[in-house]
Amino acid sequence: MEFDNEGNLDFQAWFYLNKKNFPPGLEVILENGYDSFFFLFNVYRRTMDQMAPAMRQLMTRQYPVFTTEKRPLVKEFIDIIATTIGYSLLFRLKNLVDDQKKGVKIREKYAYWEEMIAFYARPHEAPVVDQNKRPKYRWLNDEKWKSLVEMENTKMLALFNWKQSRKFEFIDIVQTIVLENFKELEDLNPDEWIVYAAYMSDEYEYYQTSCDNVELFIDCGFQEEEIKLSDAEFRRKYANLSPDVKDKLATLRNRRISGEAI
Repeated sequence: MEFDNEGNLDFQAWFYLNKKNFPPGLEVILENGYDSFFFLFNVYRRTMDQMAPAMRQLMTRQYPVFTTEKRPLVKEFIDIIATTIGYSLLFRLKNLVDDQKKGVKIREKYAYWEEMIAFYARPHEAPVVDQNKRPKYRWLNDEKWKSLVEMENTKMLALFNWKQSRKFEFIDIVQTIVLENFKELEDLNPDEWIVYAAYMSDEYEYYQTSCDNVELFIDCGFQEEEIKLSDAEFRRKYANLSPDVKDKLATLRNRRISGEAI
């Protein structure tokens, strides 16, 4: 086997060293699809090998309740999340790089380009109370209304910062691994970096939604086999919980947002 300077298997060295020993026809197939095989052998394999353990560590920090789970089906489901982060992201990024090589104009490819710029290329801000709602609170005088607005804005800012810090932590880990292994991404132009940001955000959405659902599943005390419920079935089961139980679940979430490792 041939290795690069970092001790990783090198596809190019392996290919040219062994191609004389390939079965008839395989050499042609590999040469015709060289870029794709190089991506799978080097970029994809290396990235996914590093991603899973990094995600397990991140999930332990962000969702410490996962470490208390002993049920095999639930533990397996948690590990599926960790081992599939980056799975579709890498292929989407490969297509982005391929489009660049083909000279595809990103602004022409995406009909909703301006919306992408507005959402992914500009910093998000914490929400605030809509002052247009003031007439709905006629029973409050101006001083009490102001106090209510300040309290709600403080809560929303805390939640916003909590969510953003978790997202930034995820993206920092993922893109560090991806950029380390997928060097061609360094040549993206400004428009392509916006698409890159959109793909990263989508990947976090998958991670967050998946982990949030498992955390809620554990908090609800559902039976082990119910981890396999569809999203619709899970929502229906959650909707049938009593108000008291839902209040307890909300309290747990608020405690986590305030910094408790629950």
